[in-house]
Amino acid sequence: MFSRSNFFPAAANIKRGDSPPNIIWIFGDDYGFNDVGFRNPNVISPNMDALAQSGIILTNAYTAPQCSPSRGSFLSGRYSYKSAMQHGVILDNKPQCLGLDYTILPGYLKELGYETHAFGKWHLGYCRDECTPTHRGFDSFSGGFSGEGEFYEHTTATGGYYDWHLGTEVDYDAIGKHSEDLIGYYVNKTLDEYDQSSPLFMYVAFHNVHSPLDPKPEFLALYDDLDASTDYSGFFFSGLVSGMDYIIGGIVDKIKEIGIYENTYILFSSDNGGDVGEGDNSPHRGGKSTLWEGGCKANSWTHSPLLGASGVENNGLMHVTDWLPTIVDLAGGSVPASDGLDGFVQTDMVINNGDSARTTMIYNIDRESDIGQPKFGEMACR
Repeated sequence: MFSRSNFFPAAANIKRGDSPPNIIWIFGDDYGFNDVGFRNPNVISPNMDALAQSGIILTNAYTAPQCSPSRGSFLSGRYSYKSAMQHGVILDNKPQCLGLDYTILPGYLKELGYETHAFGKWHLGYCRDECTPTHRGFDSFSGGFSGEGEFYEHTTATGGYYDWHLGTEVDYDAIGKHSEDLIGYYVNKTLDEYDQSSPLFMYVAFHNVHSPLDPKPEFLALYDDLDASTDYSGFFFSGLVSGMDYIIGGIVDKIKEIGIYENTYILFSSDNGGDVGEGDNSPHRGGKSTLWEGGCKANSWTHSPLLGASGVENNGLMHVTDWLPTIVDLAGGSVPASDGLDGFVQTDMVINNGDSARTTMIYNIDRESDIGQPKFGEMACR
């Protein structure tokens, strides 16, 4: 177990690799801008603190205000209003998914020879097998298709359905195991089996720190000085932050153990702001589901021995749609202009602390009634 003083060492020997880099993308779910130790001393997150502070902290990075729209924009490189994802989240009992006509990020990386693996929360629809991760470019998937569920029993919030899968197969062995532990187990298993003959992309999408707030007891114990009766969210929410941080630390240990750390980018972002009454989005106004800064400004950073700059903060404008073309660029490829993405290649900013490639962005456009309108690729599921 770690304590407040247990930090990873800063990265050394900053250089660019000669072979295609490995890329680990990490999503924190409903994770507030101020819910990290390097901004808030009340939060115990030594691994994320060390990775961010020895990398590049992106202080002006934006997402959509909710889970499904942000994940859809990250994986498709399109504003959510262009993919009919702007209305809200995909509920687990609805016949909706991210449009099947899009090539999404793992598809581009497969063309460049990458192994691609997804872990944790999907939340982009599963009404047909074609909507699920292993039909959309990922070689493997272990996690939940839905957006919100119990951390131990893995039943969904909307319908109470069981939701933990390996590929498209239900995995009942997950019952009773905390989702952060399952994510850590399958990430480490994948790394143990990785033969390193191809570059690797891992999409690690934690359920932490989304409600229901149910951290493991050992991480709650780190906050014994808080009174759960008067500071419910600070107690349970922070326990989930520390649990996520611990698993991230284990992933870094593993990539060092197998010898790929020196050629790996670790990229982190929240999918939106912390939920009202749970996360801390200070100093920004509002929270999840709002277009205020507290709902759309991400807790985001990059880390790697390959960085051209380290230990800095960058205030350049970054939007979640930018990550797809940027990651493809890091991998040595490019997205054809004819694909019509909204994202900009931001490699110089997120790797070298350069200037942003964009000066404006669109928060959202939604002119349709939320009643009776096809949404989220619904037609693909009929």
